[in-house]
Amino acid sequence: MQETWLQLAEQDGSAFILGHEDGLRAYVYTVAANLEIDERRHASRSRERFVTVDDPASLDALATVPDIGHTHLTREALEHIGAALDRLPRRTRDIFLASRLDGAARADIAERYGVSLKTVEREITTAATRLENALYARRGETPPAATGRARRKNLSRLLGLAGALLALPAAWQGWRHLVPHWRGAWSTASARFDGQALPDGSSVLLDSATAIEFAYYATRRVATLRQGAAFFQVVRDAGRPFTVHALDVRITVLGTRFGVDVEAGQVRVDVESGRVRVQAGDGSARELGAGESLSVRERGGFTADVSHGQPGHAAPWREGWLNFDDVPLEQAVQRLSRYTPHAIHVEPGIAGLRVYGRVSIADSKAWLRQLPSILPVRLVQESDGGLRIVRRA
Repeated sequence: MQETWLQLAEQDGSAFILGHEDGLRAYVYTVAANLEIDERRHASRSRERFVTVDDPASLDALATVPDIGHTHLTREALEHIGAALDRLPRRTRDIFLASRLDGAARADIAERYGVSLKTVEREITTAATRLENALYARRGETPPAATGRARRKNLSRLLGLAGALLALPAAWQGWRHLVPHWRGAWSTASARFDGQALPDGSSVLLDSATAIEFAYYATRRVATLRQGAAFFQVVRDAGRPFTVHALDVRITVLGTRFGVDVEAGQVRVDVESGRVRVQAGDGSARELGAGESLSVRERGGFTADVSHGQPGHAAPWREGWLNFDDVPLEQAVQRLSRYTPHAIHVEPGIAGLRVYGRVSIADSKAWLRQLPSILPVRLVQESDGGLRIVRRA
């Protein structure tokens, strides 16, 4: 607010104010938004985004055992652990790594995979036991039968050994595919689009009021769409599939152009080219090709069959349009509110009225003014500049 005031104070605004009173508020908001964008860009340049384990200084700091024979034995032990991990069922391995390496809470893991907390604990114990047995086998020993306190002690020793292995440069290189080598996070303000280039040559276009995070690993690329909508142009890399997480929905691709939109507890996926695989929170999955789209409920499944359209119509917000095809009024208004400086509220009794049509984002106010002519509603202007849609008597 202070920086905005200073920007305005340094200008002679008399001519603007006299000639454009109706646009003064929009002008002030634009100045503030541009200042915020400049601040974010400055912060992103100042913040170190890349951490590379190939940095000699980092490796020297990590090296605790310089003896080459010890290093060779460590590599051999790591290979046994890696082989044991590969032999685990996929879900068991993913749950164990999420807990031990990513540090995820067990309750969060249970929610992510749709299983009980007891199942998560059992999978972690199973994986740890397999790794312990692999280390005993490497030394040519038979794993002792252990339960209770003895079992926990053995697991503690195993985790201690794993920590020691990770402290070595050679071991770190073997485990680097489990640790992201690049992270990025962006968000957009209301009524602002933003395009970002990604380090693999892919790109993402962010819709208004959108927040997204990226984590690139040696074997996979992961994007997490927290809110809003994004359009992805993904460079094909068979060795590193690209996955988007939105709510509890997972979209996996190799190389394609597609849009993902999070709105009102649902995720909509629109494919412009290529193919994507969409997995819902209930475990069901479908594949989409060019011109196809579908919606998925959070903590549920697909809301309808795959719809077919023109490939170039994916994510129409990129061209300044929104398509409402038999959607609830409240959902349509929430989507429009991303582009308005003031809140728009819908009375609960009319939130489920169905809406159809193609709306220009730049002319959304005109569309709102037309609502009373097509629906039994009226518009009430709030004192703070917002809008309330209520039932017409």
